[in-house]
Amino acid sequence: VDLACRWLGRLGLDVDDLECGPSVMMEGLTGSPTRAHNNCSGKHTGFLATALDMGELSAGYIGVAHPVQQRVRRILGEITDLDLSNAPEGIDGCGIPVLAMPLHAMALGLARMADPSALTSERATAAQRITRAMMEHPFLVAGSGRFDTRLMAAVKEPVVVKTGAEGVHAAILPNRGLGVALKIDDGAKRAAEVTMAAVLSALGVANIADDLISPVVLNAVGEEVGVIRPCLQTDGFPTAGR
Repeated sequence: VDLACRWLGRLGLDVDDLECGPSVMMEGLTGSPTRAHNNCSGKHTGFLATALDMGELSAGYIGVAHPVQQRVRRILGEITDLDLSNAPEGIDGCGIPVLAMPLHAMALGLARMADPSALTSERATAAQRITRAMMEHPFLVAGSGRFDTRLMAAVKEPVVVKTGAEGVHAAILPNRGLGVALKIDDGAKRAAEVTMAAVLSALGVANIADDLISPVVLNAVGEEVGVIRPCLQTDGFPTAGR
């Protein structure tokens, strides 16, 4: 939260310029929630930064017709090999436009973040900069005690793991040129995390904590009453990109 606010300050903006809306306060914090507490505030600050860098009006940056969102659509289409001009659209929980796409296309885009050799030199440089920043700062990807941060900080090879809404989870494995995309049908976050941990373990990513692959379930008094176990077929999993 503090970093997002400082970033806004460097841009000459403040919390009121964010269009993501306030969010419930995080554990251990006091006071009234602000837009900076939204878990998408960093992404929204990035949108604002690109608008200012391109000399565009920052107000309304979440609108589907705003140049920021049009660039997002265009670049997503480039790295996934999809024509997104007529893709099904929705509105994310944080207010930005979202586009429907097949999982295989999402995985392809992630694989091209892992190995950007098929992209233009400009896109490849940007992809490498983004993945490097995420790997060097896993805390900023998720936060204290969060699945993505814990896994990225513990494993023995470069990996980017990023949760999404409604059971979507993504991973980038730069040393292998691989991208992983998964979606849990009922949108369960706990199933998505366990499945991602199991997939990465099956791919040979070492040092994933047992409680990420098979977390225990505790009741209200702290008693262990169950365990969440992954159940997936891993035969034929690739170990490197093609």
